[in-house]
Amino acid sequence: MSIAQEHLTERNNPVQALKTITDSLHGCPTDLAVQILKGDVVLLVDEETQTVSPVERTEALDKLFPKVDVMYFMESRAANIKLHGGNILDGLRGLQVHIAKNHGYFDISFKYEDVFKFIAGDNEALLDELRDNREIDGIASLFEATKRFIEETMRTQGTMDWMMRTFDVFWKSENYEYYCQLRGNVADTLVDIAYHLNQTLKLDFTLDAPEDNVQKYIDSAREIDEVLSEGIKPVDIMSNYSAGWLAPNGDYYALNGEIANMLHNQIADALVEAGIVPKEELNPDAWLEQQGWVKIHDSNVQFAGCLNVRIGKKNVDLTPIQIKKIYEYGALCHNGIIKAGWRMEQVSAVRFRDMAEANPEGLYKKYFEY
Repeated sequence: MSIAQEHLTERNNPVQALKTITDSLHGCPTDLAVQILKGDVVLLVDEETQTVSPVERTEALDKLFPKVDVMYFMESRAANIKLHGGNILDGLRGLQVHIAKNHGYFDISFKYEDVFKFIAGDNEALLDELRDNREIDGIASLFEATKRFIEETMRTQGTMDWMMRTFDVFWKSENYEYYCQLRGNVADTLVDIAYHLNQTLKLDFTLDAPEDNVQKYIDSAREIDEVLSEGIKPVDIMSNYSAGWLAPNGDYYALNGEIANMLHNQIADALVEAGIVPKEELNPDAWLEQQGWVKIHDSNVQFAGCLNVRIGKKNVDLTPIQIKKIYEYGALCHNGIIKAGWRMEQVSAVRFRDMAEANPEGLYKKYFEY
């Protein structure tokens, strides 16, 4: 239980947390694993028979068994993200000011010896000078830190979403709106950082020797900015974009890029600008999910329309055109395999289609419900 809870709260990986339990307890269904992870059910060990029995938690067992403090998790992570996000924002703003003061130019001195080597075709000496320059190294570190921060914060955001859908305390609590606001504050921090990062990149500032993953991130940010500057438009799902939203009418809106480029968030914001998502919506991602849009990332397909009842709204189903496009996408773009739901369980595209058409409730329960 401790190891599983650590996967959830320290590594932001609900899937691995549940897998820790189901792999350890052969035959343990996922529903029971969720109850164990939440701490509503604890595992008693009979040393004589060497058996493990799941039983409901009682006050007498509280001191013996760990339980995730989801309220503390939400508050502490939100506060930590705000603090470190503020430091990232200060660094990006400071870089923008520095570039502006220098009119977009960067000056560095080179040894004549290295210049002569460069002229002769030997670039390494000159590139080493660039790599060793403290200012360039500082900029590279800022970009790498920004990328890591966005990726980790998005994983934390995903864990927050999973907790709010899974732990009953949020549905029963009068403070539900407060925790929604905490989650919203995390999203606002990400948006601010993405905005200032893009503003920095628009100055045509480039790293002379960035690491490959940072360069991909920067290149993707520029490409996304160029695409969205003309307004979001439907694309062909079979072009196998990195991530996208599939509408109930079959339209697919997608972008290419890295996870740190916050692709789904950027698409959702662009859909607001296009008037497809109501402008008054504070959380366009949630609106899309509730309206039955399918979130796709590589081979992972996620659908939350079947969870509306948890928030007092009417559930919506996958539409025939969505089912058809998901099947074709999985069959042709991902070797016939789909990773379904937040647990990313592998299922053949054919079986996914057949279940969605013949037994949608069974599909939702097996792959998409919490």
